[in-house]
Amino acid sequence: MDPITVDAISLNTFQQCRRRHLLFHDWRLTRWRPKSLFDHCLREGILLLSHGKDPVEVAAGARTEFYRQAADPGLDVEGRAPYELARQYAVMLDTILLSVAKLVLLVPHRVPTVRLNGAVDWRVLAYADDSGALHRWITVDRLDKARLVSEVHSWYTFGDIAVTRMPMTMHVIEIGQCREGKYHSSCARGWKHPSMASLPMRFKTKDGGAFKGWKPVWLAEQAYPDTKAWAEQLWEEGAALPLIHHLPIAVPDEQVCAGTVAQILQEGLRMRDAVTDRTAIPWSSLPMSRGACDGRSGPCVFQNACYAAKVVPLDTLALYTKRTSDRVLV
Repeated sequence: MDPITVDAISLNTFQQCRRRHLLFHDWRLTRWRPKSLFDHCLREGILLLSHGKDPVEVAAGARTEFYRQAADPGLDVEGRAPYELARQYAVMLDTILLSVAKLVLLVPHRVPTVRLNGAVDWRVLAYADDSGALHRWITVDRLDKARLVSEVHSWYTFGDIAVTRMPMTMHVIEIGQCREGKYHSSCARGWKHPSMASLPMRFKTKDGGAFKGWKPVWLAEQAYPDTKAWAEQLWEEGAALPLIHHLPIAVPDEQVCAGTVAQILQEGLRMRDAVTDRTAIPWSSLPMSRGACDGRSGPCVFQNACYAAKVVPLDTLALYTKRTSDRVLV
Protein backbone atom coordinates (compact mmCIF):
# COMPACT_ATOMS: atom_id res chain seq x y z
CA MET A 1 0.00 0.00 0.00
CA ASP A 2 1.32 3.45 -0.92
CA PRO A 3 2.07 5.81 1.97
CA ILE A 4 -0.55 8.43 2.79
CA THR A 5 0.54 12.05 2.46
CA VAL A 6 -0.51 14.07 5.48
CA ASP A 7 -0.25 17.83 5.92
CA ALA A 8 -1.58 20.42 8.33
CA ILE A 9 -4.78 20.88 6.31
CA SER A 10 -5.74 17.20 6.14
CA LEU A 11 -4.69 16.44 9.73
CA ASN A 12 -6.59 19.43 11.06
CA THR A 13 -9.65 18.34 9.09
CA PHE A 14 -9.42 14.76 10.34
CA GLN A 15 -9.16 15.80 13.98
CA GLN A 16 -12.02 18.27 13.69
CA CYS A 17 -14.49 15.93 12.02
CA ARG A 18 -14.15 12.36 10.66
CA ARG A 19 -17.00 12.97 8.23
CA ARG A 20 -15.34 16.05 6.82
CA HIS A 21 -12.08 14.15 6.44
CA LEU A 22 -13.68 11.53 4.17
CA LEU A 23 -15.64 14.10 2.20
CA PHE A 24 -12.59 16.34 1.90
CA HIS A 25 -10.52 13.45 0.53
CA ASP A 26 -12.80 13.01 -2.48
CA TRP A 27 -14.58 16.35 -2.93
CA ARG A 28 -13.86 20.05 -2.93
CA LEU A 29 -16.04 23.12 -2.84
CA THR A 30 -16.59 24.26 -6.43
CA ARG A 31 -16.49 27.95 -5.57
CA TRP A 32 -13.89 29.83 -3.58
CA ARG A 33 -14.42 31.08 -0.07
CA PRO A 34 -13.47 34.78 -0.56
CA LYS A 35 -10.90 34.88 2.26
CA SER A 36 -9.28 31.64 1.05
CA LEU A 37 -8.93 33.05 -2.47
CA PHE A 38 -7.53 36.29 -1.06
CA ASP A 39 -4.91 34.45 1.02
CA HIS A 40 -4.00 32.25 -1.93
CA CYS A 41 -3.43 35.22 -4.26
CA LEU A 42 -1.56 37.12 -1.56
CA ARG A 43 0.87 34.26 -0.83
CA GLU A 44 1.52 33.73 -4.53
CA GLY A 45 2.18 37.45 -4.90
CA ILE A 46 4.58 37.54 -1.95
CA LEU A 47 6.44 34.57 -3.42
CA LEU A 48 6.91 36.50 -6.67
CA LEU A 49 8.07 39.59 -4.77
CA SER A 50 10.61 37.45 -2.92
CA HIS A 51 12.08 36.46 -6.28
CA GLY A 52 12.52 40.10 -7.30
CA LYS A 53 9.51 40.58 -9.56
CA ASP A 54 8.22 44.11 -10.22
CA PRO A 55 5.81 45.08 -7.39
CA VAL A 56 3.35 46.91 -9.64
CA GLU A 57 3.15 43.95 -12.01
CA VAL A 58 2.83 41.49 -9.12
CA ALA A 59 0.00 43.48 -7.52
CA ALA A 60 -1.80 43.80 -10.85
CA GLY A 61 -1.41 40.08 -11.51
CA ALA A 62 -2.76 39.13 -8.08
CA ARG A 63 -5.73 41.46 -8.52
CA THR A 64 -6.46 40.04 -11.99
CA GLU A 65 -6.25 36.48 -10.73
CA PHE A 66 -8.65 37.24 -7.89
CA TYR A 67 -11.20 38.73 -10.27
CA ARG A 68 -10.76 35.83 -12.70
CA GLN A 69 -11.41 33.20 -10.04
CA ALA A 70 -14.22 35.27 -8.52
CA ALA A 71 -15.94 35.21 -11.92
CA ASP A 72 -15.34 31.52 -12.64
CA PRO A 73 -15.80 29.31 -10.66
CA GLY A 74 -17.12 32.14 -8.47
CA LEU A 75 -17.29 33.08 -4.80
CA ASP A 76 -19.14 31.12 -2.14
CA VAL A 77 -21.08 33.96 -0.53
CA GLU A 78 -24.64 34.35 0.71
CA GLY A 79 -26.58 37.56 1.20
CA ARG A 80 -23.71 39.75 0.00
CA ALA A 81 -22.93 41.41 -3.32
CA PRO A 82 -20.07 39.29 -4.77
CA TYR A 83 -18.65 42.08 -6.95
CA GLU A 84 -18.49 44.62 -4.13
CA LEU A 85 -16.82 42.09 -1.85
CA ALA A 86 -14.38 41.08 -4.59
CA ARG A 87 -13.45 44.73 -5.13
CA GLN A 88 -12.68 45.10 -1.41
CA TYR A 89 -10.32 42.12 -1.52
CA ALA A 90 -8.75 43.16 -4.83
CA VAL A 91 -7.72 46.61 -3.65
CA MET A 92 -6.32 45.13 -0.43
CA LEU A 93 -4.19 42.77 -2.51
CA ASP A 94 -2.76 45.85 -4.22
CA THR A 95 -2.07 47.89 -1.10
CA ILE A 96 -0.64 44.97 0.90
CA LEU A 97 1.61 43.65 -1.87
CA LEU A 98 2.90 47.16 -2.68
CA SER A 99 3.62 47.61 1.04
CA VAL A 100 5.28 44.20 1.50
CA ALA A 101 7.47 44.98 -1.51
CA LYS A 102 9.22 47.63 0.60
CA LEU A 103 10.44 44.98 3.06
CA VAL A 104 13.61 42.93 2.72
CA LEU A 105 12.35 39.50 1.67
CA LEU A 106 14.42 36.33 1.69
CA VAL A 107 14.07 34.05 -1.33
CA PRO A 108 11.95 31.03 -0.34
CA HIS A 109 11.61 27.62 -1.94
CA ARG A 110 9.33 24.66 -1.46
CA VAL A 111 10.38 22.00 1.02
CA PRO A 112 10.33 18.41 -0.27
CA THR A 113 7.79 16.05 1.25
CA VAL A 114 9.28 14.25 4.26
CA ARG A 115 9.04 10.46 4.54
CA LEU A 116 8.22 9.73 8.20
CA ASN A 117 8.05 5.96 7.76
CA GLY A 118 6.90 3.47 5.14
CA ALA A 119 3.23 4.36 5.67
CA VAL A 120 3.11 8.14 6.23
CA ASP A 121 4.63 11.16 4.46
CA TRP A 122 4.39 14.75 5.68
CA ARG A 123 3.87 17.56 3.17
CA VAL A 124 5.42 20.81 4.41
CA LEU A 125 3.17 23.76 3.61
CA ALA A 126 5.59 26.48 4.73
CA TYR A 127 8.42 27.63 2.48
CA ALA A 128 12.10 27.69 3.47
CA ASP A 129 14.92 30.12 2.73
CA ASP A 130 18.53 29.19 1.99
CA SER A 131 19.54 29.62 5.64
CA GLY A 132 17.31 26.73 6.68
CA ALA A 133 14.42 28.68 8.19
CA LEU A 134 10.73 28.24 7.40
CA HIS A 135 8.40 31.10 6.48
CA ARG A 136 4.63 31.16 6.81
CA TRP A 137 2.47 34.13 5.75
CA ILE A 138 -1.04 34.50 7.20
CA THR A 139 -3.66 37.24 7.47
CA VAL A 140 -5.82 37.87 10.54
CA ASP A 141 -8.41 40.45 11.47
CA ARG A 142 -6.44 41.34 14.60
CA LEU A 143 -3.37 39.83 16.22
CA ASP A 144 -3.83 39.40 19.96
CA LYS A 145 -2.30 36.95 22.41
CA ALA A 146 -5.06 34.37 21.98
CA ARG A 147 -4.75 34.36 18.19
CA LEU A 148 -0.95 34.20 18.37
CA VAL A 149 -1.00 31.21 20.72
CA SER A 150 -3.59 29.50 18.51
CA GLU A 151 -1.42 29.91 15.41
CA VAL A 152 1.75 28.70 17.14
CA HIS A 153 -0.01 25.63 18.51
CA SER A 154 -1.56 24.73 15.15
CA TRP A 155 -0.38 21.90 12.92
CA TYR A 156 0.35 24.53 10.27
CA THR A 157 3.12 25.93 12.45
CA PHE A 158 4.11 23.28 14.97
CA GLY A 159 3.74 20.34 12.60
CA ASP A 160 6.09 21.80 9.98
CA ILE A 161 8.64 22.81 12.63
CA ALA A 162 8.62 19.44 14.42
CA VAL A 163 8.94 17.41 11.24
CA THR A 164 11.70 19.50 9.62
CA ARG A 165 13.47 20.58 12.85
CA MET A 166 13.68 24.03 11.23
CA PRO A 167 12.81 27.33 12.96
CA MET A 168 10.01 29.39 11.48
CA THR A 169 9.27 33.05 11.00
CA MET A 170 5.53 33.56 11.00
CA HIS A 171 4.60 36.69 9.05
CA VAL A 172 1.23 38.01 10.17
CA ILE A 173 -0.67 40.75 8.34
CA GLU A 174 -3.59 42.41 10.11
CA ILE A 175 -6.37 43.25 7.64
CA GLY A 176 -9.06 44.33 10.11
CA GLN A 177 -12.55 43.04 10.74
CA CYS A 178 -14.98 42.67 7.85
CA ARG A 179 -18.27 44.34 8.73
CA GLU A 180 -21.06 44.71 6.19
CA GLY A 181 -18.68 43.73 3.41
CA LYS A 182 -16.03 46.36 4.28
CA TYR A 183 -12.64 45.82 5.87
CA HIS A 184 -11.81 48.19 8.70
CA SER A 185 -8.05 48.63 8.51
CA SER A 186 -5.65 50.98 6.79
CA CYS A 187 -5.23 48.44 3.98
CA ALA A 188 -8.68 49.43 2.76
CA ARG A 189 -9.90 52.47 4.73
CA GLY A 190 -8.64 55.98 5.35
CA TRP A 191 -10.13 59.04 7.07
CA LYS A 192 -11.30 62.35 5.59
CA HIS A 193 -12.50 65.50 7.37
CA PRO A 194 -16.13 66.10 6.31
CA SER A 195 -16.07 69.91 6.29
CA MET A 196 -12.42 70.70 5.48
CA ALA A 197 -12.00 69.24 2.00
CA SER A 198 -8.52 70.75 1.64
CA LEU A 199 -7.17 68.47 4.35
CA PRO A 200 -5.61 65.32 2.90
CA MET A 201 -6.85 61.87 3.76
CA ARG A 202 -5.11 60.41 6.79
CA PHE A 203 -4.45 56.99 8.30
CA LYS A 204 -3.11 57.99 11.73
CA THR A 205 -3.66 60.84 14.15
CA LYS A 206 -0.65 62.62 15.62
CA ASP A 207 -1.36 61.25 19.09
CA GLY A 208 -2.30 57.78 17.86
CA GLY A 209 -5.90 58.15 18.99
CA ALA A 210 -9.19 57.86 17.13
CA PHE A 211 -10.34 60.23 14.38
CA LYS A 212 -13.04 62.28 16.07
CA GLY A 213 -15.46 63.85 13.62
CA TRP A 214 -13.65 62.47 10.58
CA LYS A 215 -15.44 60.18 8.13
CA PRO A 216 -14.14 56.83 6.85
CA VAL A 217 -13.19 56.58 3.18
CA TRP A 218 -12.88 53.18 1.50
CA LEU A 219 -10.45 52.74 -1.36
CA ALA A 220 -12.71 50.22 -3.10
CA GLU A 221 -15.52 52.78 -3.33
CA GLN A 222 -13.44 55.29 -5.28
CA ALA A 223 -14.15 55.45 -9.00
CA TYR A 224 -10.47 55.22 -9.92
CA PRO A 225 -8.61 53.86 -6.88
CA ASP A 226 -4.92 54.81 -6.83
CA THR A 227 -3.58 51.87 -4.86
CA LYS A 228 0.05 52.86 -5.41
CA ALA A 229 -0.48 56.30 -3.88
CA TRP A 230 -2.46 54.70 -1.05
CA ALA A 231 0.40 52.31 -0.24
CA GLU A 232 2.96 55.12 -0.40
CA GLN A 233 0.97 57.21 2.06
CA LEU A 234 0.62 54.22 4.37
CA TRP A 235 4.41 54.10 4.60
CA GLU A 236 4.90 57.86 4.86
CA GLU A 237 2.53 58.04 7.83
CA GLY A 238 4.02 54.97 9.47
CA ALA A 239 0.71 53.13 9.23
CA ALA A 240 1.95 50.12 7.22
CA LEU A 241 4.56 48.52 9.48
CA PRO A 242 2.25 48.20 12.52
CA LEU A 243 0.05 45.92 10.41
CA ILE A 244 2.87 43.52 9.50
CA HIS A 245 4.44 41.33 12.17
CA HIS A 246 7.44 39.00 11.85
CA LEU A 247 7.41 36.48 14.69
CA PRO A 248 10.34 34.05 15.13
CA ILE A 249 9.47 30.60 16.46
CA ALA A 250 12.29 28.38 17.67
CA VAL A 251 12.54 24.61 17.30
CA PRO A 252 11.49 22.87 20.54
CA ASP A 253 13.74 20.24 22.09
CA GLU A 254 14.19 16.88 20.41
CA GLN A 255 11.88 15.03 22.77
CA VAL A 256 8.99 17.36 21.91
CA CYS A 257 9.69 17.09 18.15
CA ALA A 258 9.90 13.30 18.29
CA GLY A 259 6.69 13.11 20.30
CA THR A 260 4.92 15.35 17.79
CA VAL A 261 6.06 13.19 14.86
CA ALA A 262 4.84 10.10 16.71
CA GLN A 263 1.41 11.72 17.05
CA ILE A 264 1.37 12.54 13.32
CA LEU A 265 2.22 8.91 12.52
CA GLN A 266 -0.53 7.65 14.80
CA GLU A 267 -3.15 9.92 13.25
CA GLY A 268 -1.81 9.33 9.75
CA LEU A 269 -2.44 5.60 10.02
CA ARG A 270 -5.99 6.27 11.22
CA MET A 271 -6.52 8.63 8.31
CA ARG A 272 -5.29 6.01 5.84
CA ASP A 273 -7.52 3.32 7.34
CA ALA A 274 -10.57 5.61 7.20
CA VAL A 275 -9.97 6.35 3.52
CA THR A 276 -9.30 2.69 2.70
CA ASP A 277 -12.49 1.57 4.46
CA ARG A 278 -14.76 4.36 3.21
CA THR A 279 -16.73 2.00 0.96
CA ALA A 280 -17.63 -0.26 3.88
CA ILE A 281 -17.86 2.63 6.36
CA PRO A 282 -19.07 5.68 4.38
CA TRP A 283 -18.96 9.21 5.70
CA SER A 284 -22.71 9.29 6.34
CA SER A 285 -22.47 6.42 8.84
CA LEU A 286 -20.12 8.34 11.12
CA PRO A 287 -21.40 10.55 13.97
CA MET A 288 -21.49 14.28 13.29
CA SER A 289 -18.91 16.48 14.99
CA ARG A 290 -21.30 19.33 15.62
CA GLY A 291 -18.71 21.41 17.45
CA ALA A 292 -16.79 21.69 14.16
CA CYS A 293 -19.77 22.68 11.99
CA ASP A 294 -19.37 26.44 12.54
CA GLY A 295 -15.83 27.65 13.09
CA ARG A 296 -13.84 30.87 12.99
CA SER A 297 -13.44 30.68 9.22
CA GLY A 298 -17.16 30.12 8.64
CA PRO A 299 -19.53 27.18 8.30
CA CYS A 300 -18.09 23.84 7.19
CA VAL A 301 -18.28 23.59 3.41
CA PHE A 302 -20.02 20.21 3.65
CA GLN A 303 -23.00 21.33 5.72
CA ASN A 304 -25.28 20.97 2.69
CA ALA A 305 -24.43 17.26 2.63
CA CYS A 306 -24.47 16.55 6.36
CA TYR A 307 -27.64 18.49 7.17
CA ALA A 308 -29.74 17.04 4.36
CA ALA A 309 -32.82 15.10 5.45
CA LYS A 310 -31.42 12.04 3.66
CA VAL A 311 -28.07 11.13 2.19
CA VAL A 312 -27.64 12.96 -1.10
CA PRO A 313 -24.91 11.96 -3.59
CA LEU A 314 -22.52 14.89 -3.77
CA ASP A 315 -22.25 14.64 -7.52
CA THR A 316 -25.89 15.74 -7.73
CA LEU A 317 -25.07 19.00 -5.97
CA ALA A 318 -23.48 21.78 -8.03
CA LEU A 319 -21.73 22.95 -4.86
CA TYR A 320 -19.06 20.24 -5.04
CA THR A 321 -16.55 18.97 -7.57
CA LYS A 322 -14.77 15.63 -7.55
CA ARG A 323 -11.22 16.14 -6.36
CA THR A 324 -8.68 15.29 -9.05
CA SER A 325 -5.65 17.18 -7.69
CA ASP A 326 -4.13 18.57 -4.51
CA ARG A 327 -5.76 21.95 -5.04
CA VAL A 328 -7.56 22.88 -1.84
CA LEU A 329 -10.64 25.10 -1.58
CA VAL A 330 -11.74 25.62 2.02
